[in-house]
Amino acid sequence: MTDFNLKLKTRVHELCIQLVKDKIKLIDDLYLSNQNALNSSTKSSAGDKHETSRAIIHLNQEKLSSQLLELNKSLRILFQIDIVEHSSVNMGSLFKTDHSTFYISIGLGKVSLNGADIIIMSPVSPLSQRLIGLNKHDSIEFNGITHNILSIC
Repeated sequence: MTDFNLKLKTRVHELCIQLVKDKIKLIDDLYLSNQNALNSSTKSSAGDKHETSRAIIHLNQEKLSSQLLELNKSLRILFQIDIVEHSSVNMGSLFKTDHSTFYISIGLGKVSLNGADIIIMSPVSPLSQRLIGLNKHDSIEFNGITHNILSIC
């Protein structure tokens, strides 16, 4: 990943959008499947067992709805990020330290792009909070590791 520029940043950003959209699709599919199970179930002679099963499905539906809300919020955040060059670390910055490559946008964790690992993190994460505002050649220590900023885009 030697070509550290807006083209790479755009590819990382698009990967984030695709990953969130894939998760939304998965949750939509699970939600629909659960809804179909609820709609097709009929009162059985098992009584309590049947009601317990329906209650579990309802709880799963609520959990899926909550996850869907969070994912849609993440997608909106991604769509608000302008892909521009940054001179200091900030929301929407792609930057490389001597240990890792980071993209500050939403909390996705480690992703791989063309065999290179990139840590996608929220601007409210503890590490982001320490890095925001820093410039190329600045360094911080975090969890016993010194991060020297090598490049920012």
